[in-house]
Amino acid sequence: MSALRQYVPNLITFTTLICGMSSIALAIEGNINLAGVLILAGNLLDGFDGGIARRLDVSSEFGTQLDSLVDIIIFGGAGSVLVWQHLSETPLIRWPYWIAGVIFVLASAYRLARFNLYTDKNKPMESLGLTTSLSGGFLALAVLADRAFEHHLFPDWIFPLLLIMVSLLMISHIRFPELHVILRRRRMSFAILSTSLIAAYWLTPQLVWFGITSGYISFGVLRAGFRQIL
Repeated sequence: MSALRQYVPNLITFTTLICGMSSIALAIEGNINLAGVLILAGNLLDGFDGGIARRLDVSSEFGTQLDSLVDIIIFGGAGSVLVWQHLSETPLIRWPYWIAGVIFVLASAYRLARFNLYTDKNKPMESLGLTTSLSGGFLALAVLADRAFEHHLFPDWIFPLLLIMVSLLMISHIRFPELHVILRRRRMSFAILSTSLIAAYWLTPQLVWFGITSGYISFGVLRAGFRQIL
């Protein structure tokens, strides 16, 4: 059993890859909702593999590189395909969506390559630029929240802007707090969870989760702005 535990984190990473490839296939076939859910499932799994590797003391360079390769597929590639297919029936010219999607994939690749080469040991509780996993999850939530309403929540043109926005945040030098650092604050986490459950009852879970993610991103951007001023 002790010899098998070193494979556990990589098995989780490969499961994330399966989610990514399945999401792309389902989005192409028109099953947008399930495709988005699989990206969110991959987002949750992506948060487990690294932590489990450290807990089991089986972290490796192979696992780090594998994780990045999988991330570019499920969050970069699948995220772009999801948005593209979601807007497949739009009457507007489609090439701006294609350009924005390509920029998003390029930014994802850049962000992951920079992460593998540069680790700031002085600030381990912060990430340099918005993480690729959160960016992909944010786009999936935007699509799912939009589809939760009969007449849609967002205008079509907002999605290219979201793609460009998260692309710039990924390659930026803005520091975002690690999510596990926020979750350690039990009172704040409990308050957010309680409020979210109540809001989800009146609204939709997709919209509430999208709002929480938007709040996290806004917090990181505003904090960086205040630090520049001060």
